Amino acid sequence: MCEQIKKVMITGASGPLGSMLIRECIRNRVKVLAIVRPNSSNRWNIPVHDLVRVEECDITQIDKLPSRILETYDVCFHLAWTHTGDEGRNNPFLQEENILATLKAALCAKELGCKVFVGTGSQAEYGALNRKIDETTEEKPDTLYGIAKLAAGRLVMEYCKQNGMRCNWVRIFAVYGPYENDYIFTSYVIRTLLKGEEPELTPCEQIWDYLYSEDAVHALWLIAEKSKCSGIYCLGSGVPRSIKEYVLIIRDKINPNIPLGIGQRPYGKNQIIHLEADISKLMTDTGFIPNFSFEEGIAKTIAWYRSKN
Repeated sequence: MCEQIKKVMITGASGPLGSMLIRECIRNRVKVLAIVRPNSSNRWNIPVHDLVRVEECDITQIDKLPSRILETYDVCFHLAWTHTGDEGRNNPFLQEENILATLKAALCAKELGCKVFVGTGSQAEYGALNRKIDETTEEKPDTLYGIAKLAAGRLVMEYCKQNGMRCNWVRIFAVYGPYENDYIFTSYVIRTLLKGEEPELTPCEQIWDYLYSEDAVHALWLIAEKSKCSGIYCLGSGVPRSIKEYVLIIRDKINPNIPLGIGQRPYGKNQIIHLEADISKLMTDTGFIPNFSFEEGIAKTIAWYRSKN
């Protein structure tokens, strides 16, 4: 167990979870090595603070980073993953790069003295099972993205075992919040409604498990701090609701008079109808309890979009 975390390294530091995790570290007075892509357009997401050191490094070259870092670190949070959009999600060569980059990140973490490696996996590792999922559920990924996440997690856990590092692979279900990519569902709905326009939606019958990003990074922190052994965790809110209910909450907080285009768009191929995380193991091992209801988290998210615009 990592009893006292003083310094961490974070890959994907300018992304939606990375930037929120840095803020969590600052609240805990922990020094951060924030690793970002060279010339990242999202670098502004990283708060300027005396506890934060930003280093530009392509994730595929992260194994070269230790040669220019003189400090050691306690924990590596590996959040970086490229080609998550439609164009690269099912490209085997691009996803293979992510698998190798994950192993290089673990090598870098070992060279910099980390005793704990926390990597972010995905519910896509399970495929479209359409039921409540826990860590014992059989993985049946049906996308190359899901296959790559599964492979990366298994390989990096074995690498860490061979090199005396605790490794926790965290399968994230559905997270929303500030700094999200435009193609994320909640981002699309919020941005469309803020423009006073009607979003084009599916029938919205899906049951989904959404977790606010501030809760998500708090869970990652607790895993690094309190988990006693290597292993997998499922990460969600544990409180699933219908997509229609989520959309109505978002609409009513922005403008109750805007119509919703429910049913205007068909379901996609292999549409997951029921996505729910069983977070019992996470709660037992770390004491994690989500702090924000969807109503509270989405209100904070909408406020962020308004301030951004």
